[in-house]
Amino acid sequence: MTIPGITKENSIPRKLLILLMISAAVRALIAGFFELGNDEVYYWTYAVYPGLSYFDHPPMVGWLIRIFTFNLQFQQEFFLRLSSIIAGTINTFLIYQIGKQIKDELTGWYSALLYTASIYGFVITGIFILPDTPQSVFSLMALLLMLKTLLPADFNPESNKRMIRIGILLGLGLLSKYTSIFLWAGMVMYVLLYNRQWLKKASFYISTLVMLAFFSIVLVWNFQNEFISFTYQGERGLIRETVLNFDSFLSELGGEFLYNNPVFYILFVFSLIAAFRIPELKSNRAVKLLLLSGLPIILVFLILSLFRNTLPHWSGPGFVILIPLVALNIRRLGNKSESLIPGYIKLALGMLILVLSVSILQIETGWLYEGKESAKYGKGEQDYSLEIVGWKQLGTQFGNLATKYEEKGEISKAAPIISYRWFPAANLEYYVARPSARAVLAAGSLDAIHNYAWINRIQGGFRLNSDAWYITSSRDFRPPSDLPGVYFAKVSAADTIPIKRLGKTAYYFYVYRLMNLQSKPADPLSR
Repeated sequence: MTIPGITKENSIPRKLLILLMISAAVRALIAGFFELGNDEVYYWTYAVYPGLSYFDHPPMVGWLIRIFTFNLQFQQEFFLRLSSIIAGTINTFLIYQIGKQIKDELTGWYSALLYTASIYGFVITGIFILPDTPQSVFSLMALLLMLKTLLPADFNPESNKRMIRIGILLGLGLLSKYTSIFLWAGMVMYVLLYNRQWLKKASFYISTLVMLAFFSIVLVWNFQNEFISFTYQGERGLIRETVLNFDSFLSELGGEFLYNNPVFYILFVFSLIAAFRIPELKSNRAVKLLLLSGLPIILVFLILSLFRNTLPHWSGPGFVILIPLVALNIRRLGNKSESLIPGYIKLALGMLILVLSVSILQIETGWLYEGKESAKYGKGEQDYSLEIVGWKQLGTQFGNLATKYEEKGEISKAAPIISYRWFPAANLEYYVARPSARAVLAAGSLDAIHNYAWINRIQGGFRLNSDAWYITSSRDFRPPSDLPGVYFAKVSAADTIPIKRLGKTAYYFYVYRLMNLQSKPADPLSR
């Protein structure tokens, strides 16, 4: 029955509002319930130790954590992830606006649903706090402005203002993650190929200068640190071997397939083929801009994966940019009834629900996989769901253990914790050291300890004749003797802390007391 005055077109904004509210509520619930992952606690250290930039990434993610924890007054998981919950909601609205700008409200609605179905969009940038979170917001805002600015043939003062605003957003994107440069390159390529009139406009060049002005703080930090971040990220993108590595390629392909939702990935492949073969899409200027903005980053990391290991979320921004293309192709495929939720999208949303349900079940119960068990070190190896299980238990039990030994005089009070890598160093700092007001130091090469090379200096570094704690787990066991360049006069036997999941031991932490430091590790920042 059709209700007078109610049409599909005017029902979409209401349905979008419902989608935004439900998706935000679900993500908020998950964000507050689960412990932080390795990367998230590491980016928390960006907020705790503020700087112009950092070894791995620009500073924006640390700024967001500072802002949304109210200057670190509220450091619970929910508040650390709050900016991601808000960003995911904003992104859903932005992708709707992009789809609407390309064709109409229904295309925008499909885009919003597809974004919600994306595991990269819904979980990785919408729940977890990562550099991808702010990058996604600024990229989509810039893309929307590009569509409004570059596609029209006529110029006016507003066009020039928009171009400057694009430069600001691209600069903020670069302050989030270096791969934002792909979006700038896509804009430049579009201008060179399809709208050369912009080459005569001063605002086009000013836009790039504005972008670089924002990025200049990262350039200053790198200049002060011998361009160490650019060197590190550049080496990750170098092809050192000429022998093809099909294992890493398949891993990248499989990761993209899962991270972006298997149903969406299949729709994406068919939509990409259609974009190069179907006249209706080939001639669409918006499609051209989307392809130039999103496709290069996907192709670069696919090609790179043929020669070295990559991470599938690196190409995530490209898939997000191309979501409206998939929505546009769904419209073209003959959805005759123009259903508000076509079967393809229902299937994609069902896949998201399935992946979330299975993941939560595994994290909470371990029923699907309990990890490998070593006769020597214990259990939990290769159960990646345990990455966000057990740290709070460790913090509580370590506090009791430390108090016992400190009261007996068997280790100095407030002795620091030493680790061998940036994770678990950051996990230990957030869940173990912070509640007991002690420092965390890391011993190793710059590639191993990352920003802890700078944190070591802030904390005063390693001190001879001092005591320390060392904590390792059965999931990734490293004996204290593996700490490079570190020698203590005495190392205690390990205290074992079992980590329970659903009443059963999932894995173990081993806690060592290290007494009287005799030799300090080399400072990887010293030349």
